[in-house]
Amino acid sequence: MLVRAFLTLEPMDGTPQRVPIGSSIVLGRAMDCGIVLDDEAASRRHIEVFAADGAFHWRDLGSTNGTLVNGLRMLEGVLNDGDELRIGETLLIFELEQIPDEESEQAEETTLFKETLADWDSAPAADSMEGKSEGLLRAVYAVINEIASNYEPCSLVDRILETTVRAIDAQRGAIFFTSEKRGAVDPCPVCGRFHVIEEGDLRHVERDAIRISSTVASRVLTRGESVLYQDSEGDEDLDIADSIMSLSLRSIICVPLRGKSGILGILYIDTNRQGHKYTHEHMLLSTAVGNSAGLALENATMHLEMLEKQRMEQEIQHAWTIQEGFLVKEWPEGEPCFEVYGKTKPAKTVGGDFYDFIRPLPGRVGILIGDVSGKGVPAALTMAQLLAEFRLCARGDRPPSEVIKALNEDLCARSQRGIFCTMCYITLDLETGKVLCCNAGHHPALRIRATGADTFGGATGPPAGIVPTGPWADDGLDLGAGESVLLYTDGIVEARKHGVVEVVEGGLREFGMGALCRVAAEEHASAPRALLERINAEIDAYCSPGIPHDDCTMIALRYLAGAEC
Repeated sequence: MLVRAFLTLEPMDGTPQRVPIGSSIVLGRAMDCGIVLDDEAASRRHIEVFAADGAFHWRDLGSTNGTLVNGLRMLEGVLNDGDELRIGETLLIFELEQIPDEESEQAEETTLFKETLADWDSAPAADSMEGKSEGLLRAVYAVINEIASNYEPCSLVDRILETTVRAIDAQRGAIFFTSEKRGAVDPCPVCGRFHVIEEGDLRHVERDAIRISSTVASRVLTRGESVLYQDSEGDEDLDIADSIMSLSLRSIICVPLRGKSGILGILYIDTNRQGHKYTHEHMLLSTAVGNSAGLALENATMHLEMLEKQRMEQEIQHAWTIQEGFLVKEWPEGEPCFEVYGKTKPAKTVGGDFYDFIRPLPGRVGILIGDVSGKGVPAALTMAQLLAEFRLCARGDRPPSEVIKALNEDLCARSQRGIFCTMCYITLDLETGKVLCCNAGHHPALRIRATGADTFGGATGPPAGIVPTGPWADDGLDLGAGESVLLYTDGIVEARKHGVVEVVEGGLREFGMGALCRVAAEEHASAPRALLERINAEIDAYCSPGIPHDDCTMIALRYLAGAEC
């Protein structure tokens, strides 16, 4: 008749926890222990309980506060049914359970062997492995050497499988990654598939091509154990019949892939060949590989992230170079009828903000501002294309609405991936002060004068690039002497305080139109450059100690009537 052993954890409150021991189990505060003790008196690895010479023994693993067995402080000994182990305030009861004769006969045929390896200290004594240690070390070195210099995660997973399976002559193997919900498994985060190998054939398969026992995966992922099963179809507790790769399995090794940040997944190996059983040495090798492979996968992921960051930084620099090359750098000076100035302050990720100043006719000037959807090089290239088209379309006596319609038609014809652009175009007749404005989904313009600042020229149609034709129309007003017009992008009014996402009535707390109008009104007599510098200073102070999260772009035009125009 066979005997099963259990430890029942008696908590101060709650339901007792009954845990099978198998051939060995480690108790302590560390999350990779077989039984995790939530007790300040427990050491990380406090004691080990193991089967040897037909009995169950326990030994102290160098704990700080020691262990009481039936009220006596001891370092090791043999356990009998009903013995009480106390660690701090935690009480555990050792129990033996006899297997009925019919189960015993079946067990003799299947000879279930279970082992848990929580750490190297719980491995068998070195003298029992003297004849195999050199071969084991050579195999571990060969496997680790194969994966040490691979920095491509998906390829690295393949190498881990191939070298491990070859080293222990395994029939089948697979690698699974852990999800945020511990105990569940996910495919490779790079290719989105599960890496499996069988009889030397390496494949990447979909989820429905494999079957997995949640019991096995959960045990390895949540306890951090390396486990070895032989003749596993006889283990009713672990429900191995619904295992990862197949039914009727003869032997399984399942070990965690450990990284600095925790357990990344599991390395799983099994076989259904008659008489093919993996050994303790195979599990030790797989555990060593799992520890090294987890670190290697973390390093490979960090390497990819570093390369991606460098690529993004280069793309941002290229985007800014493109964008800067198309923006106006030389502003007219000494003009008797007007002053004009524009400036953009890109955020960390370069967007598609742009502005332009033109003279379509001798007595007329125009200013344009826009914001292309998206970030980086695609937005910068679209911006460059729009500016080139604008300088062609805006020539002559075309009103702003006709220019916007022409730009929309061109953007719809050439745009890819749903890129669109908000924009606002204003012309000023220098003789009369007459202003015409057309707005395609952009923020309204701001008229600045001694009596204050107010908006005009709201959007009369959607952004360009969305629909082939639109209802865009011109809005007009008469600008007086010394008055200015300000165009701006959403980065100005939507600037937020550093690290603050405060919700107020109507949305998030931002710099807003009210503050923009206030500052603009205070600078109503200033030249455009001074006006923009004051607004940017106010925004920087508002966002301090951070910076605006989006590009801040403005262009201002001041009308100087009364001179010879």
